[in-house]
Amino acid sequence: MEKIGVKQLRDNLSRIIKKVEKGAVVRVLRHGKDVVELRPITKSAEQEFLNRLRDRDLLGGGTGKIGSIKTVKNLKPELPVSDLVIQDRR
Repeated sequence: MEKIGVKQLRDNLSRIIKKVEKGAVVRVLRHGKDVVELRPITKSAEQEFLNRLRDRDLLGGGTGKIGSIKTVKNLKPELPVSDLVIQDRR
């Protein structure tokens, strides 16, 4: 983890943002004390799961965001949807 001062952040903001976009974590110091930590935004596990369902064409409606899903296509009618969730977690 890189540690930088506020002035260094201000003088090199574009370069530092590019580093963070690539996965780096940068801690910003003011007067030698940690003030803020810059890190890339990560997707939630729930959204990743929904994206995998969408990619497999298993979502039957909604926008693909949590809370907006209406149905999930069950390609194996002999199994409940909860089993699909458990299988996906493995």
